[in-house]
Amino acid sequence: MRYIFLACICFLSCEPYVERNTEDVLGYEPVYADLLAVTQTGVEASRPTTVPGKIYAYGDYLFQVEQNEGIHIIDNSNPQQAHKISFLKVPLCTEISIKSGFLYTNNVNDLVVFNLNNIQSPQLVHRLADAFPVIDQTYPPAQNTYFTCPDPSKGVVVGWEKKIIHQPKCRR
Repeated sequence: MRYIFLACICFLSCEPYVERNTEDVLGYEPVYADLLAVTQTGVEASRPTTVPGKIYAYGDYLFQVEQNEGIHIIDNSNPQQAHKISFLKVPLCTEISIKSGFLYTNNVNDLVVFNLNNIQSPQLVHRLADAFPVIDQTYPPAQNTYFTCPDPSKGVVVGWEKKIIHQPKCRR
């Protein structure tokens, strides 16, 4: 009987639990996105880099991932005067590869392929749905912390923001 009780405690300690907290505490708040919105891709005007990621060289161009936002397209034909020419919006992308004139990247858990015939304005030519496992964003990245319980009616959780939260009901 004692072992069953210990097993239950160990099992429950791994899962979040609901608790009444009457204070404002430092914890995590879910960041939501509409699932349809995060699968919309397109070409936009160039913009400043804020959260840089990997860089891929292809011909006279550089492609730099803007973490979770998209890909900067940079003309590098004159390396002393490299300049951004456009931005390929691909929400939640983190990786990039190019082969034989096609750019491959992730979009949520899909693999998307863009044709680079017009390098300033790549065209989406293929989407392979569910090519990658879904990253579980149900819980914040930290253990032993308070957080606002996710509300699926607000969209899909795409990240967590650390901030002061009012009377959180969940703790992990």
